[in-house]
Amino acid sequence: MKKRHIITSEIKRGSLIRYPLENVKRESFETIRKELKEVLHWQPGIYALYRDDRLIRVGLATELYGRVHGYLKSRLKWNKFSIFIIKKIKYLKDLETAVLRITKPEGNKQAGRVPHKYEHYLKRILKDKVNKKRKYLKGKVRAKDKEIKSLQREINQIEEAIYSR
Repeated sequence: MKKRHIITSEIKRGSLIRYPLENVKRESFETIRKELKEVLHWQPGIYALYRDDRLIRVGLATELYGRVHGYLKSRLKWNKFSIFIIKKIKYLKDLETAVLRITKPEGNKQAGRVPHKYEHYLKRILKDKVNKKRKYLKGKVRAKDKEIKSLQREINQIEEAIYSR
């Protein structure tokens, strides 16, 4: 009995979960698929699939992206997912934290904690990627606008040459 107490007292919170991403809509997966693949490629962790606010599937995966992506093609009806990238399986307290945050069982008052600095890390990464793409798009739009204006000037000049007498 004493050994068990020593082992669990040495396990610390914040040692297993690297980054959470929670309550993402299923249709958003395809929208951010490329970015998720870059961020999650070969990352182990815990995933949860929901139908509305009801948990319908929880599991561990050695490669989160592939596992969740695989469920897109399954007959399982879900519309939201959560993932937790983990460092090592041996940190049971953090695994407990992740499962509690995913399942939110009625009989358990504590939801577990993730170190504050990582709470919104994946959202910040994805937001940065969106901002970079938005900036790139604006540049493309400006270039196309210039091209369109140039073509319109050419058309106007040709029409003027043809129709003016």
